[in-house]
Amino acid sequence: MLRIYATWIVFLFSSTCSTALLAVEFNDGKVQIHGFASQGIVSSTDNKFYGDSDNSISFNFREIGINASYRPRPDLQFSAQVIQLDAGNVNENGLLLDYALVDYTVYSNEATQFGVRLGRVKNPFGLYTTTRDVAFTRPSIILPQSIYFDKARSLALSSDGAGIYFNREGSLGAINVDMVVGKANVDRGSEATFIRKDEPGEMESDKASRLMRIIYTTPDDRLRLAFTAANIDLKYQEASHEVDPHLFVHLDPKIISAQYSHEKWELTAEYSQMKSSITRNFAQNFSNVIEGYYVQGSYQLTPSLQAVARYDASFNNKSDRDGKKLSAATGLPAHMFFAKDWMLGLRYDVTPTFMLRGEWHHLDGTGWLSSLDNTNPREMERKWDMLMLMGSWRF
Repeated sequence: MLRIYATWIVFLFSSTCSTALLAVEFNDGKVQIHGFASQGIVSSTDNKFYGDSDNSISFNFREIGINASYRPRPDLQFSAQVIQLDAGNVNENGLLLDYALVDYTVYSNEATQFGVRLGRVKNPFGLYTTTRDVAFTRPSIILPQSIYFDKARSLALSSDGAGIYFNREGSLGAINVDMVVGKANVDRGSEATFIRKDEPGEMESDKASRLMRIIYTTPDDRLRLAFTAANIDLKYQEASHEVDPHLFVHLDPKIISAQYSHEKWELTAEYSQMKSSITRNFAQNFSNVIEGYYVQGSYQLTPSLQAVARYDASFNNKSDRDGKKLSAATGLPAHMFFAKDWMLGLRYDVTPTFMLRGEWHHLDGTGWLSSLDNTNPREMERKWDMLMLMGSWRF
């Protein structure tokens, strides 16, 4: 509770701050430090999201982070970000190293840039993963869960390894290519996504993950088209007393993305198909194609007020959209294998450094809820609603 009070004190102070506090710089701008803090409030009917929100109010949704970068010369930069994230039982007040890397630009001129990154590198995954860690750069309080599943945040966010990037601008537009090879970061939320509970063993990367994204932007910067592909392999390291200790997961997602921006409005859509296989020694194996997509529109009502609407849908098996086949195979409720979400939201920029947000979700299905918050599947309800409020500050 003290953390909640402290966060809101920071918000109240920040609302009086000037735009001069947008960043802290040293050494003629070679060293930059930025930070942010967000406090969310969640209330839902029947099911739990980010804490005990079921017919109640949960304050267990908090993000406090700081990032720093050092550029000793134009072609070399060191950067890192640490975040304290509280998201119900999925992330419980732990410090997370979101990224820590060295970025070296091998070649650069007015039209072309080529470079390499080493360390804990952000994954090039869809349109929003590389900017999802800060509330100001997200289109809503939570991202569309069909693509950017919060219950496995660390797995989607970054990898420990190396990346290369290539950017080219010309008269026909710009091409950006990002590729990352490295060890996947697996947290307890990711583990529970695949084995549906918090076991004493540990899930980790089985072999190097491979991710690639290509983005095309038109010369007027209004249209962005993207394609993402990845291969991720995980294994479960058992504890000695477990009945079924050996489990392997293979994920092969592919995403197509489109975004069109005009003066006051923006339309975004992404579609994903992910081949998924779970292999066990002493239990039934599963292999299916997970499907997800969303359509989202935002409109700038005033310079400081924005409205957003979205329809977001995900299906654990694209040939079993009502979940009945998976329910028969697992004994779990059918609504756990799909989710359809209608969302309306508002964003109000009180100052350039302080933002308020609110959004309402009407949902059919519980497919993107974490089993760490909802431990008894029989108590979950198929149709439910959720109200979310958030205050965010940055410098």
